[in-house]
Amino acid sequence: MFSVIFEVQPKAEQWKDYLENAKLLRPELTAVEGFISNVRYRSLTRASWILSLSTWRDEKSVVRWRTQVNHHEVQTKGRNELLNDYHLRVGQIVSSITEQRSDLTEVGEGTTVTLIEINKSTDWLVNHTVDEMKQDFGLSLEHEGLISWDIFDAVLESGQFISLLNWRHAADAEAFEKHVKLDDTARIHRVNIIRDYGMHDRREAPQYFPDAP
Repeated sequence: MFSVIFEVQPKAEQWKDYLENAKLLRPELTAVEGFISNVRYRSLTRASWILSLSTWRDEKSVVRWRTQVNHHEVQTKGRNELLNDYHLRVGQIVSSITEQRSDLTEVGEGTTVTLIEINKSTDWLVNHTVDEMKQDFGLSLEHEGLISWDIFDAVLESGQFISLLNWRHAADAEAFEKHVKLDDTARIHRVNIIRDYGMHDRREAPQYFPDAP
């Protein structure tokens, strides 16, 4: 399976338009062959940042969605009008280091992302600081190769939390995953990043051209 990890920071005055465009695209998104899921989360450490996390059957499914005309047009509008910044990563969901791809990102700081999903009551969010939440995600200590991390809460269903850990190498992620102590209900996924680009560095962004007349 493949994961598209799309972090965005909408402009404050364009927040409503951003949500309307996302809502407009959803029927087309869910109709794409190979689409599995999409959840939108809000960052608990960075004001106004949103994570749109989608899962796909395979890389061809991601390409089908990427080349949809409406999707491309909305992306262009977002880049030019709606967003202050964004960071998009595409990668393969794997279960072991033996599945490591040879075509990992050459631009991004990290080649591997760990995603940890935990369901909690909404009281957990109210009664815990982010530093306290880190312990539930196994982030109470320093970890070799960890570049950055964030914790998010689902926008539509608060209580569905996810942490995003950005690792320099797959071996760093695997070492963490082997020793981390998590709640029995937690789910953990590793993603090998093959494309990593953003608003200001699009070297690994796929090229798009409309059909010739």
